[in-house]
Order: sequence, then C-alpha cells, then structure tokens
Amino acid sequence: MSIEKKGIAVSHGFCYGSIVLLNKARTIVEKRKIKKNEIFNEINRLQVAVEKSIDEVSDLKINSDYGLKSEHIDILDFNILILEDEILASEVIQKIKNDLINAEWALNDVLTNKSKNFANIKDIYMQERLADFYYIGERIVKNLRGANDHSFEIKNNSILVAHDLSPIDTLKYCQNEKVKGILTDLGGATSHTAIIARSLSIPAIMSLHNISHTLKPGQRAYVDGYKGIVTWKTNKEEKIQMESLREEYLLLEENLLEFSKLTGQTNDGALVSVKANIEITSELNSAIRYGAEGIGMYRTEFLFTSKDRFPTEDEQFEDYKKLLNTNHFDEATIRTLDIGGDKIKNLNIEESNPALGLRGIRYSLANIDIFERQLRAIFRVCAEEEKKIRILLPMISNIDEVIKANEIIDQTNKDFMVSDFYTIGVVIETPSAAILADEISNHVDFISIGTNDLLQYILAADRTNENLSNLMSYYQPSVIKIIKQIKDNVGNQKYISICGEMASDILSLPLFIGLGFNELSMNSHSIPIIKSAMNELSSSECKEIVNTCLDCKKAVEIEEILRKFINDKILKAKNLMKYEI
Repeated sequence: MSIEKKGIAVSHGFCYGSIVLLNKARTIVEKRKIKKNEIFNEINRLQVAVEKSIDEVSDLKINSDYGLKSEHIDILDFNILILEDEILASEVIQKIKNDLINAEWALNDVLTNKSKNFANIKDIYMQERLADFYYIGERIVKNLRGANDHSFEIKNNSILVAHDLSPIDTLKYCQNEKVKGILTDLGGATSHTAIIARSLSIPAIMSLHNISHTLKPGQRAYVDGYKGIVTWKTNKEEKIQMESLREEYLLLEENLLEFSKLTGQTNDGALVSVKANIEITSELNSAIRYGAEGIGMYRTEFLFTSKDRFPTEDEQFEDYKKLLNTNHFDEATIRTLDIGGDKIKNLNIEESNPALGLRGIRYSLANIDIFERQLRAIFRVCAEEEKKIRILLPMISNIDEVIKANEIIDQTNKDFMVSDFYTIGVVIETPSAAILADEISNHVDFISIGTNDLLQYILAADRTNENLSNLMSYYQPSVIKIIKQIKDNVGNQKYISICGEMASDILSLPLFIGLGFNELSMNSHSIPIIKSAMNELSSSECKEIVNTCLDCKKAVEIEEILRKFINDKILKAKNLMKYEI
C-alpha cells in the first residue's frame, strides 16, 4: 500500500523519479549500500575525513592572517570539540556497521538526530550552534568525497528533497533539467524559491514538514504539483494508476500549448500584453513555447550570485544580449540587481532583518560601481542590437531614490548616447511607493506593481512563513484597494503592469482587466491558461466585478465572488479549471 503526504502545491506539473536529499548543510547526500567486507574501508574514510576537517578548522584558528575575533575563536573551538567527539564518531561508525550504508549517509542521519536535540534545547546560545552542526556536516562530506567533491552530479529524473531550499540552490541544482521535482519541509506559494520553481516549470510541493526526514536517498516517488501530493512505496496496481494520471496531465500540457497561440485580449477587444518573468536566459525557449509576448521582467540575481564573485561588465553584456538575439522580441525588461530578503542574503553585510534591509535600489545606490557596471552592460546591448531595453528599478521607497538613480543612469549613458533605446521604470512594492505612485510616475516612463513584496509589506507578514499562508492572500481587501489606488493615482498617463505572481492567478485576472492594466508578466507556464481565460472575459463585466469586490470586507468573500465569476464565464478551458483554481 502506498504512502502519500499532502503539502502546498507551489508549482504545477507531475513527475516521478529518485529522491536526492539536500541536507541542512546544503550538501547532497548520496545513498549507497555496502557489503560487510567494505565496512572497514567506510570507517577509515570517515576517520580520515574527520581528521582532515579538524586540521582545517584548527588552521583557521591559529592562522593570524584571518584576523579572527574572540567570538570567532569560540565558534571554531566548538567546531573542533564536535569533530573530536568520540561519541559522535562511534554513533556514525555503529550506523555504518548496523545498516551497511556509506559514511556520508550514516553521518547525515546522526547529525540530523543531534540537530533535532539541539533544536529542543531552550538555551538560545545552544540553538544558534545548530548552524555549526550543518557547517561541520558539509565540511566532513566534502572531505569524504575528496578529489571527487566537484564531480558529484545529480542523475537524470531526480526529485530534490530538502528541509528548506534557497533560491540560489534551486537554480544551481535545477537549471540542467535533471531535477524533475522539488519537495521541502518549509516554504509557501509566494516564496522566491516557489517562484523560481514555477519559472523553470518544475513541479514543486512545499510545507511538507518532515518530508526530508521521511524520504531516503534513491527512493522512488511521484510528485503531483497540481494537487500538492507526494506518493511513494507504490505497488504494481498503484503504479498503473499513477501512469494514467501522468497521461491525463500530458493531455493538459497539450491543451496549454494550443492556448499559447492566442493573443492577449478580451472578447470585447481590450488588449492586455501577456509577458514572461525569467530568472536565467536559458528560459527564453520556454517563454516562446508558452506564448510570451515579450520578457516582462528578467531577474538578474542569479547572474550575480551563481559564482563566488559578481559578473564583469563583459559577462553581463553577453548575457543580456541573449534576451534580444531570439528575434522573437523587440524589447526586454531587465530588473536591476535585487538581493536581500528571501531571495539572496546580502553578500557583504549581516542583517537581522534582510527583508527590511539593504536590498534592491538601496543596494545599488550604496554600491554605485556595481550599479554603473550593470547599466554599462545594458547600454552596450542597446547600442549593438539597436533594440529597446526597459530598465526596472526594484524596491523603491521614495522619490529621492528615483532621482538619484536617474542621475546615475543619465551620467552613465553619456558614454553611449542610446537614450532612444531605453526607458526607465520602477517596481511599486512598498507601501510608501504605493502612496507616492503619482509623484514617482512623473520621474519614470512606466510603472510595475510587484505584488509579491507588496503583499508582504501591506500585511506585515513574512511570505516565506508557511504558518501565515492563510493570511498571505491575494484577495485581502487591503491588497485589492491599494492596487486600485496605485492604478487610479497613476491613471492612463503611464504604461503600468503587474509583475508579481498575482499576475498568474486566474482568479485575479478579472481585477486586472477591470482596472485597465496594460501588461501582466508571469512565469511562462501560466501564460496559456491566462490567455485562454482572458479571451473569454469582457472588460465591461470585469469592471463591475472590481466594484463588487471593493465593497467586500473579507478576503474569503472576494475569493468566492471571483471563483464564481471565472467558473461561470470560462468555457473553452473548463477542463483545465480543476488544476488552476
């Protein structure tokens, strides 16, 4: 009899494959059974790796070149104590002997159990030492692999399982198409990791709690990213049922591709451009395949953080040029560097609250050389390709930031003189920017509403916290009203788009049509269903629905109204509705 577990479906799709575990030390854990005559070799590998790890940490401690402070010395001492702990070593050795498993797998199990014990201790200092356990595990595993550390590769048809998964790790492990699905203990639909999974069209389920402790490396599992269910230990009959379900989803995919050929317009002729958000330029083919009418936002964070250094101007130039080399798009929108929050922790500064810290335009204005380098790469593309690029400035909070950014942009452009080939826009994603939308719009060419962070800041709720998933609703009256306020304040004087994940929410579509937005930009996979639904709606009826929703006091009331409206109006894509709403 199969076992299944339900979580939050954050990225649609269906897949099956073998489990690959990314432990809390952000290290891939291989599963390998060993024979009795291999036990001594595994124990020896472990002991050599531990000794080497002790030497490495000790070297950090005694080498004055590192300029370590006393608190750093204390941490290193704690690391050495753990590495020298005979109890820890004996537990791992016993596990190797009893379970006949490789040292990496045995080490991970023991450290996982010990970290659980630390998590239950109320002493804050000891809880903070959890990070040391993960660090130690990563160091020992690296030394266990030795020269092969960099050659470890994820195999085809893998399901990546983790306690939590950072956006960078998601892109690092998933962009080569070997990872077919993602399962995590933590996370929610509005997290940046979920956004990346959707952009890569990888089925993903989050908030599965202890799934990283339940599934073992190498185990076969099925991931239903529509229903949010992961299934394993299936018998022969259940495997047949799963194959039937897979065929059903493949038919769904064929229908989606048919809808991708539609144009973005309502049945009464109102045009709304439907574009793609992408994380890496290799997603361009997917965007074209699913019918994107342009690149509404290219997030540049992965380009900046995929290596141990920021990209050079030449490297950025070559990357940005790919956006326009397909001949499918005459322009593309590049969002300038936005690190911080749940996306990427600030690389230079430790912050107690990164979501409210030095991120977005704040980081660019504090590091003007990095900002100018990115602008120069963009302007070189404008000059060479003679195609337009829309420069999108993230995390704007006040007009001074816009004015200062414009001054830097104008000054940088003097070396290129390509004013006719670029426009400047800002992301409205903070309450202060929403209030000042009218004034801010006077200093830019277009406006884009980033609903992901706007939702978080309006509700004062962490979008990565699965305990707040009910609160983090697109249909909160405050969210609907502030989006309308932004549109009303900006009016028709500026081109205005929605670039957050709310753009791909089919229930929110009538609101955006009714409010008269020019553009919706979303993950590529959502484009066909949004186009199909848009073609069956009328702008006049959507305007009435907006007014009805604005009179509601509760999110559940707005959601019910929108759900009924969509269900009543959508006919052609009816067979897809059960997967989308």
